[in-house]
Amino acid sequence: MNGPELKDIHLPDAVAWWPPAPGWWLLAIVALVLAALAWRRYARRDHKPLRALSLAELARIRSAVAAGEDRHAAINQLAGLLRRILISYRGRDGFADSTGAAWAAQIRELSAAGFSDADLELLGRARYRRAVEADVAALLDAGERWVRNLPPEAPRVAA
Repeated sequence: MNGPELKDIHLPDAVAWWPPAPGWWLLAIVALVLAALAWRRYARRDHKPLRALSLAELARIRSAVAAGEDRHAAINQLAGLLRRILISYRGRDGFADSTGAAWAAQIRELSAAGFSDADLELLGRARYRRAVEADVAALLDAGERWVRNLPPEAPRVAA
């Protein structure tokens, strides 16, 4: 043969799997964002803010009083709710076992709105009295004002 020597067909190299095309990068970013949003929604699924839980508990106490439950028990439940909220915001150290004036000062420090000195004295000592004469509706209203004026900081402990 007189002419140039022809070479066999030259096949291209195999397509590499890395780096991926820009569409795959975009798909990966979208998948990560969706996964993060799904995780956030899952993590918050059972989380209810302390304020909402506290207001629901106050509504439960209020409906129990309206249904004829013992007023003394309602006052004790309100005092227990206040103590749980206080512990949720400040932790157990130094707050869980406080009584009397120290407990009232801690309640006032957390939120000044709501309770008078007489109300806090009644709530602090009510469980130790045999019979309590108090306006439970007014105490529950004061408790609701106090809960609504809680600071926006996140509680340290779940309620």
